[in-house]
Amino acid sequence: MERRQLLDILQKCGHFLHHQKGKKFGQYRILLLLKRNPSIPQKQLLDCLHIQAGSLSEILLKMETQGLVTRTKSEEDKRKVLVHLTEGGLNKVNALMEEYEKENESLFAILKDEECEALFQYLERLYAFWKGDSYAEIH
Repeated sequence: MERRQLLDILQKCGHFLHHQKGKKFGQYRILLLLKRNPSIPQKQLLDCLHIQAGSLSEILLKMETQGLVTRTKSEEDKRKVLVHLTEGGLNKVNALMEEYEKENESLFAILKDEECEALFQYLERLYAFWKGDSYAEIH
């Protein structure tokens, strides 16, 4: 096997995961953050997600329309907008978490537990090496 073949299959796996399993991931990430902190300033949410302010506003508008979140001005500082998780949002994130776990299991169903562990260790070591972590080079 050539190293190029390894890179090709990694790229195919990455493409598959990004395009087939990443749908509505923006909303899911927001819901997860709000589950941990049911009321958060929109600016803090923006900083956590590392996306453009316009993109976040668009996503939040869609989520408000779906009844998943609400936005209100802070009582202490009227310039701050707080994003709140609704009961519908909490139900949605709980359902998505359950679905996500089932999908994760099915993604690796063809591998035995020890094969999953070995794959994880190889990928973790490779990623650390790519990032320049010297620990990866000696193990």
